[in-house]
Amino acid sequence: MKDLSELMIDLAYSAALFNSHGLADEVLELEEEVDTLAYLLDMNAMIAARDAKDAEDLVGIAVVAAATNKISDAAADIAILVRREIGIHPIVREAFKEMEEQITRVEVKPTSTLTEKSVGELELAARIGVDIIALHRDKEWIINPSEDQKIVAGDILIARGAPLGVEKLMGYADGTIKEFEKLKRGGQTAPPTKEPFKKIVRKLVSLKDTSELMMDLAYSSLLLNSQELAEEVQILEERMDDLHTEFEFLVLSSGFTPEESKDFLGLIRLGVVTEKIADAAAEIAQVVLRGLEPHPVLRLVIEEAEETVTRARVSEKSPLVGKTFKDAQIPEETGMWVLAIRRGKQCLRPRLDTVIRAGDILIASGYAEGEEDLKRLASGIPKQS
Repeated sequence: MKDLSELMIDLAYSAALFNSHGLADEVLELEEEVDTLAYLLDMNAMIAARDAKDAEDLVGIAVVAAATNKISDAAADIAILVRREIGIHPIVREAFKEMEEQITRVEVKPTSTLTEKSVGELELAARIGVDIIALHRDKEWIINPSEDQKIVAGDILIARGAPLGVEKLMGYADGTIKEFEKLKRGGQTAPPTKEPFKKIVRKLVSLKDTSELMMDLAYSSLLLNSQELAEEVQILEERMDDLHTEFEFLVLSSGFTPEESKDFLGLIRLGVVTEKIADAAAEIAQVVLRGLEPHPVLRLVIEEAEETVTRARVSEKSPLVGKTFKDAQIPEETGMWVLAIRRGKQCLRPRLDTVIRAGDILIASGYAEGEEDLKRLASGIPKQS
């Protein structure tokens, strides 16, 4: 349920961004699968509860499952917008360009470096910090392609990752980059958005980023049994309420014409979806805040998920010290994405211009193989040859 619901969110935003009915249909099919899993989980939990103590221990699992189901429902809400032809305003595309983690759509050309290679062979997550979340071939969608899935000319790839990695992927796909080389610093800046929509774009970016950060921190608080992270989720929920109110006010007071009302309805609905995700994350964090030891099943779920969550303390010897996140290029170097920084009693959300300090604790998610690379980078211990 966790893996599917997170995949659904990415696919749903992709469906909205590219106005893809095919992706929207895939999201709605996945929602049915998550609903079935939720039903089976509830049934098995009831069978497993032999006494009051068992029932109390299993409450946390039931709460997390219900919240995860709500996240999948939120993704389905976006897919329904696409299916009902409720317009997604063009400023949504501008919003996606401003996000630190981007979603992109690329076509694989016959001259591409990617052709006739498997997803696992390419190791794009480790090389450039980009993950292929869907592949479109002829009339078929391949969701979350396996490592042995081969890429052929004509494939349409939906991928997510750091802006520099996304730029590199485009070069691989169109054949302009022939060799797998290290990413260079820099990158293109998104074109400016016209007034009065700049504020709406910034608020939408904040809503999406904050809701997804809350989701990551909520699962992390379970895995690490961290009251601090769970409290951060609750603080962010209050901020989300304010952000959402400000966003709706900006949209409704932007002076749109009756002809544009459908597009602006789509904007408002996207805002509602981000708040639903935030509320679900807060429910997950409540399991930790109640002071109950998370059930072993919950820890196994997070540990066995496709992406892992880890902590790494930055030592004084680390090459990261004094660098901004833009210069550090952690996703490109390790395949791990830093969700938050624990700095003293504060939990900060990293920005591209945030400077990394000695003593910072980086909370990151990504594929398990990148965990050791991140810890080695943070500690300053050179890689053993």
